[in-house]
Amino acid sequence: MPRPTGYTDTWSASLTGVAPVDSLISGYKWESTKWYSPAAVTSLTYSFIVPGVSVFAPNYSADNEPKAAYALTNTQKLAVMGALDSWAAVANITFQLTGESSTSVGDLRFGGYSLLDDDAAAWAYTPSEKPNGGDVWIGPNTSELFPDKGTYDFMTFVHEIGHAIGLKHSFAPSANNAITLAPALDDVAFTVMSYNNNYSYLPTTPMVLDILAIQSLYGANTQWMTGNNVYSWAPTQSVFETIWDAGGVDTIDASNQLAAVSLNLNEGQYSTIGQAFTDQAGNAFNQGLAIAYGAKIENATGSVFNDTLIGNALDNQLNGMAGADRMEGGAGNDIYIVENVGDVVVETGTSLSEIDMVYSYVDYTLGNNVEILNLVGSANLSGTGNALNNTLYGNEGNNVVDGGLGADFMAGGAGNDTYILDNVGDVISETSTLASEIDTVRASISYALVANVENLTLTGTANNYAVGNALNNVLIGNDGNNQLVGGAGLDTMIGGKGNDGYGVDQAGELALIQEYANEGNDTIVIEYSATAQTSTVSLNQSNLLNVENLIVSGAGAFNLTGNVLNNTLTGNSDANFIDGGWGADTMIGGAGNDTYIVNDIADVVVETGTSLSEIDMVYSYVDYTLGNNVEILALAGAADLKATGNALNNTLYGNDGNNVLDGGAGKDTLIGGNGADTFVFRAVNEIGLGANRDVITDFNSLQGDKIDLTKFDANLMTAGFNGFTFIGANDFTGAGQLRFVDHVLSGNVSGNAGADFEIQLVGVNSFSANDLVA
Repeated sequence: MPRPTGYTDTWSASLTGVAPVDSLISGYKWESTKWYSPAAVTSLTYSFIVPGVSVFAPNYSADNEPKAAYALTNTQKLAVMGALDSWAAVANITFQLTGESSTSVGDLRFGGYSLLDDDAAAWAYTPSEKPNGGDVWIGPNTSELFPDKGTYDFMTFVHEIGHAIGLKHSFAPSANNAITLAPALDDVAFTVMSYNNNYSYLPTTPMVLDILAIQSLYGANTQWMTGNNVYSWAPTQSVFETIWDAGGVDTIDASNQLAAVSLNLNEGQYSTIGQAFTDQAGNAFNQGLAIAYGAKIENATGSVFNDTLIGNALDNQLNGMAGADRMEGGAGNDIYIVENVGDVVVETGTSLSEIDMVYSYVDYTLGNNVEILNLVGSANLSGTGNALNNTLYGNEGNNVVDGGLGADFMAGGAGNDTYILDNVGDVISETSTLASEIDTVRASISYALVANVENLTLTGTANNYAVGNALNNVLIGNDGNNQLVGGAGLDTMIGGKGNDGYGVDQAGELALIQEYANEGNDTIVIEYSATAQTSTVSLNQSNLLNVENLIVSGAGAFNLTGNVLNNTLTGNSDANFIDGGWGADTMIGGAGNDTYIVNDIADVVVETGTSLSEIDMVYSYVDYTLGNNVEILALAGAADLKATGNALNNTLYGNDGNNVLDGGAGKDTLIGGNGADTFVFRAVNEIGLGANRDVITDFNSLQGDKIDLTKFDANLMTAGFNGFTFIGANDFTGAGQLRFVDHVLSGNVSGNAGADFEIQLVGVNSFSANDLVA
């Protein structure tokens, strides 16, 4: 503290090279007590003049203010203290109140001067090594009873203190600095050192340029508002100030405002908030909230009206509240709170390192450059991504979650959620295990359900597959050729159009397949193993009447039955029973002792098992010729049918009708059954001798049975076709003869001694030419 006639040390103030800032620097500043430390605080004292007590230097000033001095009122003193605090808040400078005595006074002295010029409110002396340096004199015009913030008097105190600590008028040069402020900026909205101040409500703090200038002199107050601060104002309060904040995660909160706000979190920018007042042109004005350069404000909360919130390069949280709001995050990892369907989020940051997020209480589709969407609350909402690799979270309601393009992560949360998949990189996470919650995936790609998701619907027309999980799934195909595999659980599968395949892993699922008419050529694959209860699979059940094909891949012997369509039924390596039903069916047995039921002349049996130990059989209701690798043919019903063997050692069974049995090559056993049956033999190379001869087990001439050798050339020694001559029990004398001895009909076609072929007629003691087809 100086003596009344002394002074406080000063330093020459350097210019910054930034014209708007330099226009406010008078030329000198107060010296810190620790002048050798650039970061040291400048600690100043101040005192209030007491007429009759205060002492002044005899050469105090040209105006000699002490001769007409008066004491400030208590409310003026409080206002001065508030104005001092506003400067101390932004700069590395402190002010300590002290008393006035004959030996010491404050570095800055405040008093009234009754002879101040009529057109002046106050004046102050800038820092100097003179007794009047830093003193502030208030004139009679500054006489408001309550010089509260926003009044002309309060701003006058802020203005004059600016002089007292080293600032000059913005519009006028000083003895040490000729730089002035550009007219467009010469306004108290930018600096309280301006005289352009005809607002009905005036700044309550140093403004943007003031803070830059004073911090260039003394440094910034790095201890001011370092916590997580919330800046808010009463609904009816006018706002004309600049925020300086030295740290923490901070918020401007306009949730209580009575009109729409526009909040801009960028340094040096202005926001619209608070009760409007009039500007210098008499127009309504409430764009008076600024953020100082160097101040970092992270978050903004709007009002219930249609607000505009603009973020900065930090990680912002912008909450528009109710109303149709526009929120612009800029760079940084920004969070947006969306509560109105009219809200618009604009994210311009394109860096891959920036991850931006929307929390939405309404249906929402992510805009460009936003990666994450969180649905909030319990309403049934839809959340849609964009072309990025998004992360989408549902809420407690029944959500529709669509990642859009990109490889997306989707987590529905509680509720009956629906997921839309369109990328093979999409990932679904469903953690709810409640049986009452039924979740669905709608996929335009092939997909296998993850845990806790019940249903899968394929969309579009692509040939995709759908795979279930351990739950009781519902799988629905699209218009393409789909493969539906339920997995564990009792699954319902609906193929839709296209040639669809169903993978069935338990018998109960067969009743849950739905396939309708004219919806393609469809296939069921049985993947479970046969038991006594599950070995029969029929396409004749009502829900399978439109399924064409059946394949068994599980183990065990199955009974397969087709329907009225042209089926393809494929067994496994066990002993299958395959009945094509009506229609032109293809039946494929595979390995094992398989049995086939043929009831259409266009039925095809394909037996691929070539092992001699495998004995396969066909039951036929129509004329039938055995295909490869099938050993037995039995005619069914009572119609007059023809049975033809192959090159194997066949067994042919007739039915109750008049049958024609033709064993073909191989050692064949022919059983005609009831009716007048005909047994056909065509060539000597089809009939053997002895143990290799064909056998007829039930030849009965009384029933009209006949042996047909009419296609058999009886004499291979002559040209042309020759018939046989029956010679009874006599010995052969040449080619073309037949004889019957000891239940065996034998023939000679070579002219050599003995028989060339034999046919055994089991239990037959007599045979005549009448038993031959003429």
